[in-house]
Formats: sequence, structure tokens, C-alpha cells
Amino acid sequence: MNFFRFVKSDFIKLKRTNMLLIHFLAPAVGIAVFLGYYEYSSVNPISKVSNFLMVAAFIFPVLISVICSMVVDQEALAGNFQQMLNCEIKPLPFFSKLVVVNLMGVIAVLFLICGFGLGFIHILNKTTFGLSYYLCTALILFSSSIFIYILHIIISLKFGGIQSISVGAAEGLLSVLFDTGLGDGRWQFVPCTWGTRFLSAFNKFMLKETSSSKNISELHLAILLCITSTIAIIVLGTIWFNHWEGRKIESN
Repeated sequence: MNFFRFVKSDFIKLKRTNMLLIHFLAPAVGIAVFLGYYEYSSVNPISKVSNFLMVAAFIFPVLISVICSMVVDQEALAGNFQQMLNCEIKPLPFFSKLVVVNLMGVIAVLFLICGFGLGFIHILNKTTFGLSYYLCTALILFSSSIFIYILHIIISLKFGGIQSISVGAAEGLLSVLFDTGLGDGRWQFVPCTWGTRFLSAFNKFMLKETSSSKNISELHLAILLCITSTIAIIVLGTIWFNHWEGRKIESN
């Protein structure tokens, strides 16, 4: 029960900020902008959907860094991490933060991608893909980003929000660069590129496009690394947090 009290407390703290509004207003604006542009664009529907998903994947690491930094900074302002540091079961507040940011993340990405899909189908009358396709892509993007959420919670706790956002900006740039030939043979080792590459592979599968044996082996390795790395960072992050003694608010 203590864990659920921590989660409830974290959401109460966030209600005092504009973060929840921003977290869901940004997807709504993104949906409106893309649907408005696609209403008059002559690009074929498949490319429109693919371009939207790629932009979402490129921006996602940056948004994750902002959200995680805001969640942690709110904890700092609420009492300089005393609630987290004084907990009898040390990992509980750490896991509470992970649950909060990931819960908001999955809701936001479902709202963004499924909302776009509904608009694309019912407003623009483009039925190239069904709603189940958009649901799958949303879950792929989110699940491939859990590692990044945990990483940025740790960075924010250790160093501060500015450092987290700086890393997020670098990740966003890397995801763009590694979506080109520059990332071939390397992307599977860079977590911020998993989302874009997994979405590209899923699109090829849905469109029944053939992939080379090299691309398939890279995809299999990336899936394995995504799963094992996510488990590893949860374990290592928990061990690290057990020895964490806080940081000064001024370090931001």
C-alpha cells in the first residue's frame, strides 16, 4: 500500500504544475498540425503516415527528457527529495517515479498516434491502415522507449533537469542521423534509435516488403538488446538509488 500512496502523492504534486496539461496538449497540437497539412498535401497516404510516425519517434526522446526532468524537479521543490530519502523501503519512491512517467507516456503516445489515426481515417477518409495498426505502432514506440524513461529519471536525479534535457536533445538528433545509412550496423546499440527503426521494420512487415537477411539479423539483435538493457537498467538503477543521497536544488 505504501507504493500506491507514493504514486498518488506523485500525481498530486504534478497537479500543481502545468505538466499534465502540457503532456496532453502537445499531442493534440501535433495531431491538428499534421492533419491540417495532410488535408492539402499531395503525398501518398502511406508516406503521410510513415512521415508522421517518424517525426513522433524523433521528438519522443526530447519529450521524455523534459517530462522526467519536470517530475524530478517537482520532487526537489516539494522538499529537496526528503520524502524519497526518508522512505523505509528505499526503492519505492524510485519505482513510483518510473510508474508515473511511464503511465503518462503510454497514455500520451496512445493519444497522439491513435488520435492521428482516427483523424486520418474519419476526417481525411484515408483507410490505408486500420485503427489496430496505429495501436500497434503506439505500443511499439512506447515499449522501445522504456529504457530512455528510466535513464532520464536517473540523470535527472543525479545531475538535474538541464543535463537530462541536453541528453534528450542529443538523442533526438542521433535518432534522426541513425535513421539514415549512417546508422546501418550501429543503430541496434543506440537506445534512442530503437523506436524509429522498429517502426520502420513494422511498416515493411505490414506492407509486405522484403528485408535482407542482414536487416533481419540487426532487428533480432536490437529486440534482444532492448529487452535485456531495459531489465538491466531497472536492476542497476534500483541498486544505484539505494545508495543515492540526494542532490542540491542549486545543482540545476
